[in-house]
Amino acid sequence: MVTASLAPALQLVSNGKTFLRVEEELSWLDALRYCRGHHTDLADLQSMNRVSSVKTLYDLTSSTEAWIGLFFNVRIGGLSWSSGSSFSAPVWSLLPSFQEGLCATLYSTVSILPNLGAAPCTAQKPFICYEDPDKVQQNLEEPALSLTTSPEPAVVQMGRLTFKRFDQGTTWLSALLYCRTHHTDLADLQTVTDEAGKEALKSITSETEAWIGLYFNAASGSLSWSSDLGASIPTWLQVPKFGAGLCAGLRTYVRYAPRVSSVACYSLQPFICFYAVPNEGRGTDARDAASATQAQHGSTSTQPSQGKAPAPESGQPFGILKADFTIPAAMDPEDMKDQFLSEIQEVLQRTLGHEQFRLRWIGFEVNKK
Repeated sequence: MVTASLAPALQLVSNGKTFLRVEEELSWLDALRYCRGHHTDLADLQSMNRVSSVKTLYDLTSSTEAWIGLFFNVRIGGLSWSSGSSFSAPVWSLLPSFQEGLCATLYSTVSILPNLGAAPCTAQKPFICYEDPDKVQQNLEEPALSLTTSPEPAVVQMGRLTFKRFDQGTTWLSALLYCRTHHTDLADLQTVTDEAGKEALKSITSETEAWIGLYFNAASGSLSWSSDLGASIPTWLQVPKFGAGLCAGLRTYVRYAPRVSSVACYSLQPFICFYAVPNEGRGTDARDAASATQAQHGSTSTQPSQGKAPAPESGQPFGILKADFTIPAAMDPEDMKDQFLSEIQEVLQRTLGHEQFRLRWIGFEVNKK
């Protein structure tokens, strides 16, 4: 952590606030700590949501991205300003795609306006602080950048299964991706059939529903486990009626055994992951989250591109992936292909876990709608 004062490379005053760019490269969190220790906070641009206002910041930017105070807040499953301001989408820049572990940057290209970017919060970058003489300094808690942050999860072990409950509220899909990245999957309760198992689960449940891996599969019109380890549902869960867009939350009321409730999948709830010690001949690699997502929302699979694709190596399975990006009209997609591939690879790694894959750029098509 940096405590010594760093000389700003550039600074300017706008709307009564002083913005200072520091070229020392720090992670987003260390940059935040520095700005709070020596100024007010990382740059908050919410009050500059007019083109005429934000033009003044252009002089603080370059093609090198610099951290600002915007970040993906896992507590709300959306964007927040570190200063505590409410976030609304800017009119002066396209908003990149954000997810857990990503923080916002500011950079410039050929445009007269700066652009917002998104980068892993652990990356080392320059940063922009601001000073506001009218803002009362508060003891703000550090932002929740990851679901791995405290408090520590409640843990219970049953045979070869370990269940962990995380109290940070998130959507069912975000919880699924987290569990598959760091554990095996969202909790699969098919093997919990005896009283001892139910009592053990009760120790990590509360009156607040916590996501488990059970969800309504719109493709099959029935309930499925995201782990894909089977289709049985213990009767003691007392599963209510489910429909499209509903996922299962596990709760305990007073002294009764845990039971399932149907909850809208986009709700922000605690969640329970599980880790299974692999049986002989079976690994614990996470399976593709796309199948569960697709079934959850009742969508159909996309058709492969009919463009000319390079032939796969003999005996190797392959597929053609199409992704949509919105970029300024003045930019050439070919010049940004490395950035596109990097973003796609990061998403796939989070959803496919340790599965091995390789991406290859084929081409692009412009949607002129």
